[in-house]
Amino acid sequence: MSKDKIILFDDKKNCCACGACMNVCPKDAIRMEEDEYGFLYPQIDETKCVQCGACKKVCAYQNEQVKNAPIKCYAAVNKNKAELMKSASGGIFAAMATSVLKEGGVVFGAVLDFEDGHAHPHHVAVRELSQLYRLQGSKYVQSAIENTYMEAKKELDSGKKVLFSGTPCQIAGLYGYLRKDYENLCTVDVICHGVPSARMFDDFLQNETKKRNAKSVKNYIFRDKKKGWGMNGRIQFEMKNGTEKIVYIPARLASYNTFFLDGFNYRENCYSCKYACSKRSGDVTLGDYWGIERENPELLKNKEFDVENGISCIIANSKKGMDKIQYIFDMSMYKTQFEKIANKNGQLKHPSKRPEKRENLMKLYSQKGYSSIDEYFYKKYRKQIIVHTIFNAFPIGVRLKIKKVLHK
Repeated sequence: MSKDKIILFDDKKNCCACGACMNVCPKDAIRMEEDEYGFLYPQIDETKCVQCGACKKVCAYQNEQVKNAPIKCYAAVNKNKAELMKSASGGIFAAMATSVLKEGGVVFGAVLDFEDGHAHPHHVAVRELSQLYRLQGSKYVQSAIENTYMEAKKELDSGKKVLFSGTPCQIAGLYGYLRKDYENLCTVDVICHGVPSARMFDDFLQNETKKRNAKSVKNYIFRDKKKGWGMNGRIQFEMKNGTEKIVYIPARLASYNTFFLDGFNYRENCYSCKYACSKRSGDVTLGDYWGIERENPELLKNKEFDVENGISCIIANSKKGMDKIQYIFDMSMYKTQFEKIANKNGQLKHPSKRPEKRENLMKLYSQKGYSSIDEYFYKKYRKQIIVHTIFNAFPIGVRLKIKKVLHK
């Protein structure tokens, strides 16, 4: 008697593309494939599937309840200025990762590689301090887990210390795959708005390459600190004459970043994400401490806490997480409250809201390509572009004062 066909998900909102099902399949019968918008979803090769059901059992997004809750919260910065400036906010992940690597451990996280001028965001293992820079900095695009869950399990079973970082759903996916607790595993989830597809991000870069008459993209930094802590991007182009050119793009002056900040280009499940709340999947939650100038202004009197260089928030969600951050001596850390951190980090309270015109924008992209939604951006966001062009001409100190006045 044949068993019923396995259905991994019955609605796109029930899949986060963590890849646990693909990693656990004993017959290598599951592949992550793109939909019309470039979002990855697991697909079963029925000719290989033996219907063992392992893929269904490891799906944390559909089966598991989130148990961790905040124990203590901190504002923090890395004391190493070089590491701080390479990081998107306060450099705390770098401090945690450094301690693990110095003990002979392995650190997993998202990197943004480029292959023939095309972006490839994916998870990798780093075993040497010289390679840590690849994991640093925010990546506002979904990173493909690939086989890193399997890789992490091998390292854990060998007794090595492992630090695994990712979005909350990726961390939950790891636990779902492992199906047991490892004392030598520490996990870090990031405060996540939602994730656009890797294809849309690459299409944005290819569109920018064409607009600037360049040959290809060599590198992209989502948040460069040359003009202070914020959301300013940096693209490194290889020009047709063989030279290189660097272009800085403030977030609200680029279509992709604006659509991201306004929630238009996330995958479907992000709008109902069960991890966008105070209960977290990781031992530690890291993010930007946006709004610190209002929530903890007293800390800014300390010269180590400079809003131009970036400040992190740390939320310890387990005893293991507490122990981990307590024994890192390369950072300055001060207690604060969860509510203060959450005031400007809405995804610690609720998922991102699905914009009414989200489907219209995504269909336009699917049918006519990225250039069509780029044109839409310049037409519909004309006033915003003018305002932010003027605003970004001011130094960050002046911009903060303007924001303070506007929020009174």
